[in-house]
Amino acid sequence: MALPPLNYKKRLPGFFLVGVSLFLTLTFVTGCHNMIPLPEKGIGVAPTLAPPINRVRPGIGTSIGYQAPDFSLVDLNGNRVSLSDFRGRSVLLNFWTYCDICKEELPYIQQVYENRASLLPDLVVLAVNVSQRADQVQEFVSYYGFTFEFLIDTWATVASDYYIHDIPTSFFIDRNGIIQDVHIGLLKSPDIIQQKLLSLYAR
Repeated sequence: MALPPLNYKKRLPGFFLVGVSLFLTLTFVTGCHNMIPLPEKGIGVAPTLAPPINRVRPGIGTSIGYQAPDFSLVDLNGNRVSLSDFRGRSVLLNFWTYCDICKEELPYIQQVYENRASLLPDLVVLAVNVSQRADQVQEFVSYYGFTFEFLIDTWATVASDYYIHDIPTSFFIDRNGIIQDVHIGLLKSPDIIQQKLLSLYAR
């Protein structure tokens, strides 16, 4: 008996979802990656380039000296958290995903965070996970015992607003919400993180 012909119109959404899943898996899970390639003119000019939001809202962008764009994401407890909630405090904003470099870097951040009383008592660490689900991140955080704030950016909407082209990327934001330093790639030691946090001291 002949099999009935495939109804591709009915199967199209399924094929699309499978394709999206494969793309996200290959892009985000296999290691640290380039998310948004830098234009050639940007290479060697600045650590990051201000996104289009800078042209719409003057003074807001992702380069040093700009006010960091506000955003709102859900934390591991399901609470909505905004960057503006921490105005008046020093913020280390870190974009990460599941990769060897990120796994190496996060314990360094934890070490600095535990010793913040001697450097920046008001320090807030916001670790924005790009591409994983909240339950996956929660399992990871519980396993390693991290105690700073983790936020979920599963569809990379905030990462896109911040023009993230490499993971990990860290922004050092002062009490006025101004970006004082940007680091693309691995923060190789707690000492390096502490040195960068000094740019926020007395700001």
